[in-house]
Amino acid sequence: MVNSPDLDFSKDGALGIIEQLRGGAKDRLSYELIYLIIGILVKASARQGVYRPYCMQNEISVVRARRLEKSGEWFQSLGDLGPLPRGQTIKYARCHRPGRSVGYCSLYMDIALAEVRAELGQQYAIATFKMPGSSIVIPVGEFDYFRRTMRTYLGEAVEQSAKIYSEILDREDWALIALFDAFLADEFIRPVETQTDYKVTSAMAEVLFHGGLKFPEPIDAIMYPSVAFREGTNFAIRSDSFQSKIKLVESETKIIEITDIFGYGIYNYRDLMRLKSVRSDGSLDWDAVCV
Repeated sequence: MVNSPDLDFSKDGALGIIEQLRGGAKDRLSYELIYLIIGILVKASARQGVYRPYCMQNEISVVRARRLEKSGEWFQSLGDLGPLPRGQTIKYARCHRPGRSVGYCSLYMDIALAEVRAELGQQYAIATFKMPGSSIVIPVGEFDYFRRTMRTYLGEAVEQSAKIYSEILDREDWALIALFDAFLADEFIRPVETQTDYKVTSAMAEVLFHGGLKFPEPIDAIMYPSVAFREGTNFAIRSDSFQSKIKLVESETKIIEITDIFGYGIYNYRDLMRLKSVRSDGSLDWDAVCV
């Protein structure tokens, strides 16, 4: 089908918009204009059931990796393991613009290490957090993932999304609805070389978190596909939600050193320190690992 009256886009119109946002073409567009274009795409897609937030049914673990600035100098406070303060977010990144703060996490440790491009001999803090079942999340690229695998990012835990996606695939104009999500998923998994490469994804996050969309409840996190692994899932968690809802798992938090890299996200490492406890003032009590 060439046209979709529900989306208010024709095939040629949709492809024209995507062409403006791809590759070198987006260099000529201001961030503000890209934000407006992404907002139009998201609102049109949301009317059809894509980019609909849902409440997670079960608690899940997520992992955050942070490189130590200086080897042997461990992070000292609980805040060091979470999102950067807003005053330190001076560049565009995958899911934020300057002045915004989010906590980047992955479902698994190997994905988290690959996302920060772990290097041989470098030391990293690996922190595991619990996202409660009450968390409100919104997936990007999940419809694209579902149409290829018939699964959602979190499996059977989000049956409501699977039902909506199946209904969309039965429509005559399903391909146009899928087109935007496939494009955005591709942008999220695209390796970056310059700050310009973050324009589309950071604008997408800005629209979802701060764009005034009429969601029933505020969004806690965006789920999006990993740039390191197509099947991997990452989370960008709002800073205020990170502070109020996300709980550190002390027994699964440690400092490691990368001892070998095989490629394809396969690492050997050694544990240097394990978190013993978080003191009442928020400072971290580390325990050296005996070898």
